[in-house]
Amino acid sequence: MKASTRGMLLSGLVYPGLGQLILGRMTSGIIFVLLATAGFMVLVYRIVQHASRAIDQILPLLADNALDFNSLTEVLSRDSAEGWGVGNIALIGIAGCWLAAIVHAYFVGKKIDRQSRPNLLN
Repeated sequence: MKASTRGMLLSGLVYPGLGQLILGRMTSGIIFVLLATAGFMVLVYRIVQHASRAIDQILPLLADNALDFNSLTEVLSRDSAEGWGVGNIALIGIAGCWLAAIVHAYFVGKKIDRQSRPNLLN
């Protein structure tokens, strides 16, 4: 398999930056891994925070036997109406990092492929 294909597949299907690490580009690989990991950590934190707030609002309704579909959707929609929050920005950042890692791994792999190809003109 060509280095460009291997790097692109690893960065695209497994984790951003893994293709760079396998191709020997440690600095760029570590940067992509750290950026993606930071984005995932922010996203997971925001999801847990959102779920915790929703549970705190739902439990009293459940204890009073007043939980129905309308009150549940009201609680969930009230907390998700924050607009472009940190979680959405983190998700966009992760997608951008992942795309940049795929493109970067492809071009790094292409460069390695050109260097390892025998020169037919000599």
